[in-house]
Amino acid sequence: MSHDVYVCYDDKNQEIANKICNHLEKKSYRCWLKSRDVGVGNVIDEMMEAINNSILMVLVYSEDSKRSNFVNTEVDFAFGENKQIIVYNIDGSNLDGGLEFLLKNKLMIEAHPNPEGKFGELVSAVNEITKPYVPPFWKRYKIPIIAVVAIVLIAMVGAFIFTSSDGGGDSSGMQVNAGDIAINVTDFHVDDVTNESSSWNYSYFVGGTISPNPSNPDDCRIIVDFYDQSGELIDTSETVLSEAQKFSSGFIFGSAVSDTNNINRIDVQLVNSDNVILAQCESQL
Repeated sequence: MSHDVYVCYDDKNQEIANKICNHLEKKSYRCWLKSRDVGVGNVIDEMMEAINNSILMVLVYSEDSKRSNFVNTEVDFAFGENKQIIVYNIDGSNLDGGLEFLLKNKLMIEAHPNPEGKFGELVSAVNEITKPYVPPFWKRYKIPIIAVVAIVLIAMVGAFIFTSSDGGGDSSGMQVNAGDIAINVTDFHVDDVTNESSSWNYSYFVGGTISPNPSNPDDCRIIVDFYDQSGELIDTSETVLSEAQKFSSGFIFGSAVSDTNNINRIDVQLVNSDNVILAQCESQL
């Protein structure tokens, strides 16, 4: 389901996030709020899907949110997907760390010391981003532009058909074999979600890079095995590569949840349709 606004926040700022969401929805903007809208599935997958399906993100920025792993991951993903981000600064915190790079050119609304007093400015900013914009020249040159685009598309389809035929050369693509690809874990962390509205206490997140990317992602799967300190297999996630969520520096390999903080090692495998392991990587917390 699509939304206008994804509200990103740390749990310590839940109250003001609720008020922002309620105020925007009174103005007929559709909002997604983690505490209210996350379902019974994988919380990471649902958050990434919600960001993808939103027009923009409103980040409730504070000393608490800028230190949150969840918030940093959400902002990183939204940045990688070229989503518009409005920074709603509720306590005057400075931009620093990784968020400074991602947010320094984004719209900042200084909402302290009275965060509710800037709701009107926030609504205006959201309206500017979400309202449809029609350039003046489009109305005048709409028909010629459509005609040119149609010609280009027809030429592209013709070129594709030609190159896919015997006369266009070899179209088999890169043959992927074991050892041709490197898989690397760049992010393996655990979040304590005890105080959140969830049925578990700890959420584990695994992300990384694949180089080079296989030319047949529909035929490849990412399998992540989660182990405890004794080496016992606790959980396994499996994702088709073509369906793996992306963020600015790579892929989300998988995630797991647990009632106890007992996972400390993972084994990540990239497997083809014949169950041949193309690449493998281990990591520890």
